[in-house]
Amino acid sequence: MSKLLKGSVVAHLTRLTIPSIGGMLAIMVFNLTDTWFVSRLGTDELAAMGFTFAVVMIVGALAMGFSSGAASIITRALGAGNRALASRTVADGLFLTILGTLIVSIIGYFTINPLFSLLGAKGRVLVLVHEYMAVWYIGAVAAIIPPVSDGCLRAAGDVIRPMIVMCTAALLNILLDPILIFGWGPFPTMGMRGAALATLIARIIAMLASLGFLHFKHGLIDWSRPHISDTLRSWKEIIRLGIPAALTQALNPIAQGFYIRLAAGVGGVQAVAAMATGTRIEAFLLILAFSYGIALVPFVGHNHGAEEHHRVQEARRLSTRFALIYSAAALILLLPLARFVSGWFSDDPEIIRLSTIYLLISVLGMTGGLVSMWMSQLLTVIGKPRPVMTINLTRVFLLIMPLSLLGSHLFGFTGLVAGLTLGNLLSGIQAYFITRTQLR
Repeated sequence: MSKLLKGSVVAHLTRLTIPSIGGMLAIMVFNLTDTWFVSRLGTDELAAMGFTFAVVMIVGALAMGFSSGAASIITRALGAGNRALASRTVADGLFLTILGTLIVSIIGYFTINPLFSLLGAKGRVLVLVHEYMAVWYIGAVAAIIPPVSDGCLRAAGDVIRPMIVMCTAALLNILLDPILIFGWGPFPTMGMRGAALATLIARIIAMLASLGFLHFKHGLIDWSRPHISDTLRSWKEIIRLGIPAALTQALNPIAQGFYIRLAAGVGGVQAVAAMATGTRIEAFLLILAFSYGIALVPFVGHNHGAEEHHRVQEARRLSTRFALIYSAAALILLLPLARFVSGWFSDDPEIIRLSTIYLLISVLGMTGGLVSMWMSQLLTVIGKPRPVMTINLTRVFLLIMPLSLLGSHLFGFTGLVAGLTLGNLLSGIQAYFITRTQLR
């Protein structure tokens, strides 16, 4: 019997969250390291990173959707005591992820210039974007597999080894970034290409480690060759559950790409650079929130699989209260520090000013964003994908995009961020009531 089926809900969620903080911190350090070293090259390079971030996240969203769909099946299977189904699903999920990532990467490689031109990159910035993305697409499978295989480990309740994998990758990236970007020692100066190559090398090592843990420690990869019809049925169920999760992952960078395009229109390259800086600082603030979301997956899945529905309800109520407390704490922290931290990434006064505006306004909508994220994860785990699609399609296309567009037209950059904030708040309210209804 899973250990998650008995004992304090708060204690289990805390135990699962704490190790994940180290892993999420490693991911944030990974991304911030790239941004910081690239920012030393100049404003154009920093703006190019801002453009690439949204598209990289969209590509990653496909694989993360497969991971979430597989995790939903794995956690509920383990909660119900069906280890054979869990092992088969891990293998099927990994192969599906590889196939999907290869297809998207090939298409992406040959559409770099038209896609990023559409997003607003031009001139030297577009050239820099192409340098980065051409390398990234070639190694995209290695970049995507580690978070997917780590997700399978966490679905089994193992949150320690994914932390080790992510911390190792972050350390390698810190070491490799300056060597490859600036050409230290015998290596040539590679600039944006060096940043992408450093990322891929670190991810390859992480991929090998996480797959090794899955196979040798947990025995959770079924290497037998199933009948094609069984594989297709498994993929169909993973996709059915994973599409809303992929949509959730993809819509965030789609929305980000949309308001980066708006930012370019109201404030030029400086506004785009400020958005890149602000969103990365914001992601750092959300480390604990992401870690808590990770903890929800095995806890909710195991208990739902064992039909301990009252414990799932308790996790939902705790999550809503935690979102309010978390957002208040983030606001208190940012009030004195937003401008100071923004200055770490640029010495341009206008970039610092706009980044500070972004941070101080966007934090007011954090409660809604957290409720939307956590409730979407909860519903995905228990096998209810349609409400997840409703929550996230409404959030992006009916709330964030129209409100940020209206705000940018009325009040420029400040109005853009205010529209984004209001959209998040309204989305959180919607997600709260939808989830409460679904769990009755």
